[in-house]
Formats: sequence, C-alpha cells, structure tokens
Amino acid sequence: MSSLRHFSAKGPDSPDTKALSWWRALCALAGLNVCLWLAVWYAGPGSGSGSDFYAGWQLTLSGVYVMVCAYHSVLPRVDLERLVVVDSFWSSIILGRAAATVAEICFGVQLALLVHQLGAMAELPMVQHAAWGIPVFMTLAQAFCWHSVLTLNHITQAVESLLWAAGFSFTAALLAVVAGYSIGWVHALAVFGLVCSLVFVTYVLAVDAPMYLRRHREGKARGQAYLSLAQGTRDALYRRVPSRHWSAWKDDAMWLTPYFSVGAWASIAMVWAPGH
Repeated sequence: MSSLRHFSAKGPDSPDTKALSWWRALCALAGLNVCLWLAVWYAGPGSGSGSDFYAGWQLTLSGVYVMVCAYHSVLPRVDLERLVVVDSFWSSIILGRAAATVAEICFGVQLALLVHQLGAMAELPMVQHAAWGIPVFMTLAQAFCWHSVLTLNHITQAVESLLWAAGFSFTAALLAVVAGYSIGWVHALAVFGLVCSLVFVTYVLAVDAPMYLRRHREGKARGQAYLSLAQGTRDALYRRVPSRHWSAWKDDAMWLTPYFSVGAWASIAMVWAPGH
C-alpha cells in the first residue's frame, strides 16, 4: 500500500516509533474485525435463508459499523484539529465524518434492537417501546458533532460526548429494569450490558468530555477564531494537517483505540444475542 510506504519513509518528518506502532496496530485491528464480521456473516445467526429478522438487521447494522471502523483505522483522523496520518482525499474530514455519522447511528439502532429483544423476553412491553428512544440520543449527538467539526468549537463536541453518555445512561436504566424482572441468561446479559454501559458513561465523564472542555478553554485562551458553517464546510473538505508524531495523537488515541476495537467487537457480539 502506497500510504504505508509513505508513512514509513525516512526523512525529517519520519514517524516516531510509538506513532508507527499504534497505526500498525489499528490497521491490524481493521483486518481482524472485518474477518470476524465476515465469519459471522458466513456462519452466524444472521446468515442463510432461515435467519430471523432480528439477527439479519443486527448483522447489517454491524457490517456498516465494522467497515467504517476499518476505514477510520487505516486512515485515522481527528476532526477539529484536521489531523490525519495520510494526506489524501480519502482522509477528508467531511468524508470521514459523514461515514462516522452513519456508523454511529447504526450502532445506536443496534443497542435499541438488543434492549427491545431483552424486553420482549422479559415480557416488559414498556421497555420494548422505550428502547427506540436510545438511537435518538446518538442521532442528536451527530448534529452537535457536525456543528463542532464545521465551526471548530470544542464546546459542542463536549455536548456530543455528553449526549452519548446520556444515551448509555438511558440504556443502563432500561437494562436495570430487565435485570430486575428476568432470570437466567436474559438476566445475565442485562446485567452485563448494564455494567458495560456504566463503564462507558464513567469514561465519558472522567476522560472524554473533560478533554474537549479543556481544548475549548485552551482555544479561548489563545484567541481561536471560530468558523461559520459555510467556511467550516470548505475548510473540512480541503484542509488536512498530516502528522506522524505520537505527541500529536496520544490524547485522541485514548478514545480512537477502544472505538475501533471494543466498539467493533460489541457491534459484532450483538448479532449473536438471541432474537426470539
């Protein structure tokens, strides 16, 4: 791959070891996750003519999420900073953000389907109906994310992060209800999902949102000028800041790495949750 050769080229801007190792690990994760999804597509519950409606939708939604994660693993970027590893059209901030928008909404719908099915098995119709509120949080978060990407204002990126935390808090609440009214594997899966949701919320509140708030304060301190939506669209379409140094990536690697690994694995795992 020409981009890999470019990244490994010697010169004054050659990558440091940590950055190169991290990027190679992301590329390996991309290959692994695509292979895992293909294996589930070939032999999993959503494959074949006898697959149920639930598993089929989970497989399709997971496929979108996993493929977008693979794309972003090979061509990582940080939207507001316009930071990229490989300076090419395919690293366009607009293109990457559009793909991520679709993928993240798909992930939200996956969560809703999972909670809906667990609610059905626990005979809790109220939980089933409420589950469709989960992707509302993720969809609303995309609007704030696009505002931050186009205007360069980190405050709305912090709001986006908090909306994800709110969506997972709502998910945790619904799973807690399911856990309280179920037994066996339904109870176990609800408890596991509840714990995972709370871990994610804790991470957002302790790491993710504070990082964006800190960047907002730092931007104000140096007199950063925000862009209009029209200016931001042109800027995000054409401007990229290639960097191959760990100092530029280390903060965002804290969320990019689990996003492209644990997130993809969770998406694939939801295909296997029984649908009836």
